[in-house]
Amino acid sequence: MLYLEDYLEMIEHLPNELRDRFTEMREVDLGVENTVDNLESKQKTFFASAAKMSATQREEEYNKIKKGYDKVIEEANEKLHIAEDCYGLVDRYLRKLDQELQKFQLELEADNGGITEILQKRSLELDAPSSSRPLKENRIPKRPKHTSIAHEDKTLRRGEDHLLSQSSTFPLGTYFFIN
Repeated sequence: MLYLEDYLEMIEHLPNELRDRFTEMREVDLGVENTVDNLESKQKTFFASAAKMSATQREEEYNKIKKGYDKVIEEANEKLHIAEDCYGLVDRYLRKLDQELQKFQLELEADNGGITEILQKRSLELDAPSSSRPLKENRIPKRPKHTSIAHEDKTLRRGEDHLLSQSSTFPLGTYFFIN
């Protein structure tokens, strides 16, 4: 029954590993940005002076710029490879977590039949936003600024049945009171 502790111990180094890989990606990205900036500058210069160059000079300069962009593509592919490695790493840990959860579920079911279904329903109920849940720390919810407490209290005390046309405006729309 030490599944959680074992899993937490196993993934203990994951945040550092991901941080290192993301840092590497950022360094590659900065290199790509710098190279692209330099190439754009060379490209502007090339087009501005292309008419004055000989055909061989134009061809040489064009090939230099093209090689620079090929290098950018290689670096971008390296960044993509690092991102795919990160995805694979997280995916492996998620698969391991799923396996551990399955083992834990089987162990719970062996000890207490039907308990996992009850726990899953309870978890879904706690996760679902619902107005029927108890208020946090027993606080009364804040009223929207557009409502009048005095108006609602008078209406509720009188007990009038003709409130179909009476409305209070809330920030998200208008609601009609029906008694």
